[in-house]
Amino acid sequence: MTYDLVSLSIIMMIAVACPIITQLIPGKPMPQTVLLLVFGAIFGPFILDKIWVTKAVELLSELGLAFLFLLDVVLGAFAAGFILRFITPNGNHTLNLKLEGVGYGFLIPVFFVVSSASIDVKAVVANPALLITFIIMLLLVRAVPIFVATTLDHRVNPLDPQDKLTVSLYFTTALPLIVAVTSLAVQGGTMHQTTASTLVAAGAVTVFLMPLLGGLTSKLMKGETRLIAPTA
Repeated sequence: MTYDLVSLSIIMMIAVACPIITQLIPGKPMPQTVLLLVFGAIFGPFILDKIWVTKAVELLSELGLAFLFLLDVVLGAFAAGFILRFITPNGNHTLNLKLEGVGYGFLIPVFFVVSSASIDVKAVVANPALLITFIIMLLLVRAVPIFVATTLDHRVNPLDPQDKLTVSLYFTTALPLIVAVTSLAVQGGTMHQTTASTLVAAGAVTVFLMPLLGGLTSKLMKGETRLIAPTA
C-alpha cells in the first residue's frame, strides 16, 4: 500500500507539473507527452527508483490506455456506461466533463509515466545506432507514404510542396501507439525490454523533433519562394 501511495503521489505531481512547464517554455517546442515520458524515466527503477509499477498503478495505467484509445468496453466501462445512461437518459454534460477531466488529466498521464518508467535509459544510450535506425524506419513507414499520397493527389487545390513535407513530418509521430504496442508486447513476453525502451525513446524523439523540423522546413521553403517570386 505504501508503494502504491508513493508512486501515485509522484505520478500526480508529474501530471500537474508537466503542463505548467510546457506553458513556461518559450515557443512551446516540447509536447507535454515528452515531458511525461522524461520524468517517468527519471523517477523509474532504472534511475531514481521512486516509482514502482505495482498492481494498482498498473491497473490505472491500463485504464489510461483504454481512455487514450476510447475503448469503451475495457474493464466493464460498457456496463458502467449503460448504468449511467439509464440514470441520466438525456445525458449529463457536467458529468461528461468531469469524466474527461479524470481521463485526460490523470489516467492518460499515468499511462505515459508508467510506460516510460520501464525504459532502460542506459540501454538506449549504449546503442544509439538502434535508436537512429528506428527513427529512420518511422520516417520510411509513416512520412514517405503520406508524402507520396499527397503528391499523387490531383485535386483542384492540391497542397503546396512545403505543406506536403510538413504534413508528412507531422504524421511521423506515433508515440501513443508505440507506447501501447511495446507495453503489451513486453507484458506478453514477445519483445525484450531493451528493444521496447529504444522504440519508445525513438517515438519520443519524433514527437519533439518532427514538428520542429516541419515548422523549420515550411518557413525556409516559404522564404525561398518569396525571394524567387519577385525575380520571376
